[in-house]
Amino acid sequence: MFPTLNYVLNYLFGTHFSLEFPPSFGAMVALAFLAAAWVLGQELKRKEQQGLVKAFPIKQRIGEGPNALDLVLQGLTGFFIGFKLVGFVTQAELFKANPQGYILSFEGNWPAGLAVGAVFVWLRYREVKRKQLPVPEEKITQLRPHEMVGQITMYAAIFGILGAKVFHNLEYPADFFRDPIGTFFSTSGLTFYGGLIGGFFGVWYIARKRKFALIHLADAVAPGLILAYAVGRMGCLLSGDGDWGIVNSAYRIDEARKYTLVPAEQFKADLASTGYYYYFDSETPEGVDHAYFPKPEALAFLPDWMFAFDFPHNVNRQGIDIENCAPHMTYCKRLPLPVFPTMLYEILMGSLLFIGLWLFRNRFKVAGQMFFMYLMLNGIERLLIEQIRVNAEFKMLGMNLTQAELIAFALITLGALGVFMAKKWESSLLKW
Repeated sequence: MFPTLNYVLNYLFGTHFSLEFPPSFGAMVALAFLAAAWVLGQELKRKEQQGLVKAFPIKQRIGEGPNALDLVLQGLTGFFIGFKLVGFVTQAELFKANPQGYILSFEGNWPAGLAVGAVFVWLRYREVKRKQLPVPEEKITQLRPHEMVGQITMYAAIFGILGAKVFHNLEYPADFFRDPIGTFFSTSGLTFYGGLIGGFFGVWYIARKRKFALIHLADAVAPGLILAYAVGRMGCLLSGDGDWGIVNSAYRIDEARKYTLVPAEQFKADLASTGYYYYFDSETPEGVDHAYFPKPEALAFLPDWMFAFDFPHNVNRQGIDIENCAPHMTYCKRLPLPVFPTMLYEILMGSLLFIGLWLFRNRFKVAGQMFFMYLMLNGIERLLIEQIRVNAEFKMLGMNLTQAELIAFALITLGALGVFMAKKWESSLLKW
């Protein structure tokens, strides 16, 4: 696993960098937003050519002098950069012990923060003064829809991250009440469907503000959402952040990374030898979810880790100690028994769904059909993966269901209904 990108460098070049930054999950989340933004921009250009979305006038005031609030924000930005970046070096041990915690803490280099903040303020002041006019002017310009991609992405990101945190804490309330502030502001614990719902409200706000038909914006963003999902799951896979599946009891992995196929009856004994460790909330072998699934002969060409993986050096430090772990490595745990790498399966399914939506996007002639198709396919994908994925379960109607399964059922129902009813609903949807 590569919990931070320096692990990738060490793996590729045989180096021994000990700087635990930047986190690979965060880097891939940022890349996911960029991928979604690019797709959204391409789709908005296409819809503008079709006459479905149009440029609109905006009033701009140019030539104004320096603004106090703008200078303060620039100063705070510069302060944070200097405070933390120099702090990474001067307080390297604190940072290495807990990179995410350090970034969110009040630890850092104050003189560097003040110096960089002052430079940011000066540069901004000089730039504004250079463009200042004797008398500020008002100018009407036409803003084209694809030029708003940055703003739409920013609102979707802010609302999405808030939604992801809220839904994660609803899924694991005990952890939240144990440490509300620490849990909510931690960099771990994000629920995809919470992010999707939160992001929807962010996009809805922009659509209302700019008087767009929300459904056209939803259609445009749909392919990008499934692509972002696949890219984001790459971050989960690289970092080993806990989104893995149940135990594949057919395999064992030793310290030398050698895979061994074992008989089904060996599972209980091996599970007992691990001290009943597991992410799973069970004290007996019978309560630990697992599946005995040897690699099919037809897929013999694929590596074993695609079916069973122990996530060495995972970012959550889950599992047992890795023997002879290199001194420069902070993350030295692996799972005692291998699990299904469900993030890999979601990357593959998400990528295929994106390709399908992208190739057939011109076939969707009715407003809303693209978005409803995305909802249905996304729900089916998540419902399938939940069958072998570890998640908190709720008792409902005599069944044990996860939060993701409940939302997936709702998305499949709404998506299927929308695909077939979009023509009838179109006039109503265009008024949103």
